[in-house]
Amino acid sequence: MEKGDSAALTPQWVSLRLVERFRNVLYPIDLPMLLRLLPNIGYVVPKKILKGVLERGESLAIKGNMELILNQDNKTIGVAGRDVSEVIDGFSELRNFWLEQLHPSPSAETHYIELGGEATIRTSKNPVEVFTGFWTQCERVQRLSKTVGFDVVNFGLRLVPQNVDPNNADWFDLSIQPHVISSANHYYINIVWRNKNIETILDKFRKVNETVSAVIREVEKR
Repeated sequence: MEKGDSAALTPQWVSLRLVERFRNVLYPIDLPMLLRLLPNIGYVVPKKILKGVLERGESLAIKGNMELILNQDNKTIGVAGRDVSEVIDGFSELRNFWLEQLHPSPSAETHYIELGGEATIRTSKNPVEVFTGFWTQCERVQRLSKTVGFDVVNFGLRLVPQNVDPNNADWFDLSIQPHVISSANHYYINIVWRNKNIETILDKFRKVNETVSAVIREVEKR
């Protein structure tokens, strides 16, 4: 692999979702009406869905490579796909649409929006060796090696905010490790990133590829 390929370290998203969660006691969106109106912005909604027939694992509505996702019990609505820009633009379009067309209750309140997903990243370096080099000089890891009786290291990296409850509406959780089935040249990525400020966080979400790549480049430095 060429040097330029390694420098890119571009995430290939296996799945990516962006949802909004509401604080309301009741789900604030008229779901049957939403499903009837979604074809106006290009969604395909199966006829049996409009009749109230939903089978497990079946999509409510699809637009290109994106899928509508919602959970009335968790009071969430959003989209899923595999491209960052497409998912964020699709989420914004969907949100603007139901706000304009469904006139939700004035008490409808956003608790947070959350970006979550899984990806792989190809690298010219060996991720197992990268993390061995990253952790092997850590004094506390050396002590753990003595405790278990043989040399150990962390099999990756997990970054979260300091001293923050993971149930907080503002949360960041980035996990990077060698991809088990191709650990010689691929990383596995899992991310959960949520925030209650919808106006500012979408711009940060849009740069998630750059954020993940920058973390890996820092880890790979010697």
